[in-house]
Amino acid sequence: MRGIEPHPVVRLVIEEADETVTYVPVSESSPLVNKTLREARIPEETGMWVLAVKRGEKYVRPKPDLKIDAGDVLIAFGYAEGEEDLRKLASPSS
Repeated sequence: MRGIEPHPVVRLVIEEADETVTYVPVSESSPLVNKTLREARIPEETGMWVLAVKRGEKYVRPKPDLKIDAGDVLIAFGYAEGEEDLRKLASPSS
């Protein structure tokens, strides 16, 4: 939908939504490192759903058995209040 102006009602819904999409880097000190997405239980812990994982220059589809590496960037969707929980989980020392 790049370059396409959304209908005013759609734009309002997006702007007023409680949900957000966020990019969260995973630090070496994160308890998520070396866990699979299933083991990490991110939706249960934060209310955020991982849409993709940016690993280097590539984007990886978030399969349950995908292992999380330090340096990954989690692209997640969910309620805004879960964003901070995800950031703390992914980068606890930040």
